[in-house]
Amino acid sequence: MKRIALNGRFTSSKQPTGTQKVAFHLFDQILRRNRDFELVVFADSLFPGVKAWEKLPNTHFVETPLQDWSRSHTHLWEQLQLPRHCQQFGCTLAHHPITTSPARKSKCKSVVTLHDLNYYRHPKWYSRTFRAAYSMFATRGLKHADRVVAVSNYVFKQAHDLLRIPEDRLRMVYNGAVSLPAPSPSEAEAPYILCVGASPPHKNLSRLIRAFQILRKEFKDLELHLVGQPISGINKNNANLAQLMKMPGVIKLGYLSDEDLSTAYAGAAVYCYPSLEEGFGLPVLEALSLGTPVVTSNASCLPEIAGPCAVLVDPRSIEAIANGLRQALQFTPEQRSYLTQQGREWVSKFSWTAAADAYLQIYSELI
Repeated sequence: MKRIALNGRFTSSKQPTGTQKVAFHLFDQILRRNRDFELVVFADSLFPGVKAWEKLPNTHFVETPLQDWSRSHTHLWEQLQLPRHCQQFGCTLAHHPITTSPARKSKCKSVVTLHDLNYYRHPKWYSRTFRAAYSMFATRGLKHADRVVAVSNYVFKQAHDLLRIPEDRLRMVYNGAVSLPAPSPSEAEAPYILCVGASPPHKNLSRLIRAFQILRKEFKDLELHLVGQPISGINKNNANLAQLMKMPGVIKLGYLSDEDLSTAYAGAAVYCYPSLEEGFGLPVLEALSLGTPVVTSNASCLPEIAGPCAVLVDPRSIEAIANGLRQALQFTPEQRSYLTQQGREWVSKFSWTAAADAYLQIYSELI
């Protein structure tokens, strides 16, 4: 029976966010599909949901203590040890789901899921160490991968135009929508705008806070709730951000569990995602799935992912963000009901089953 390796380096995260959650759900669905080959999974069973993989048919689970290691250790494991493990276990193909992969080409073929090229297009947003690491561990691996799978048409075009990856080695497969637990009743005392993943510079938090300041003159009790932790290796490039986050009405929630995140989405008057650059934009689908009106950017992949279900704004204009939020805050109950139904129908098109089947087809092409 042929063997394919699944690189579970994402399971090193103790507080998984978008990319790690997407990688888990993708692998989970792939592992549960009917297949005539064995999957060898290198992952840490401490990551939520991974332990169940050990008992799946045609699956060989290799416990890898990634959560015990530093970030640099996990990078070195992926670069140096994983290729040797693939050879030891007789794998002819390896799937790397979070953009990075071994920089050196080996006899084991590779499939790499490309989430975005932010580090390549906007290097000023990142520290020198981060840029160097991704130039080494991401760009080189992408350029020799047997298949690069972009998560949106927007990323597909970037991979072709910027990295010069030929179209015959490129594929596009949308992520599925991550299903969050049923929300609990919100305990918020005031109406609030929610923003998830707030700290990196491309999330455009400074402009969002300034737009919120404009709105608070009209909506006196309105609050802005921010979800997310600062990310090491990211250069915020904004000396005023710390001061802006101390403005009245700005509430920092930090990292939230899936249960608390679901409640935060469902209780929000509006979800705002004014990002300057995204490869997919998972929080948009999360908010729509819970019936929350969405205001997001008219830039990068976000019109593609939000479809007809969101208010689109120019993310570089504070006034445009404020106007979009004002529009959403003033929706009538009938408008909110219609958008809730439309949003949930739209989200249902982003299926993990369809994504898994597309990847299984890619595996079949290569083995």
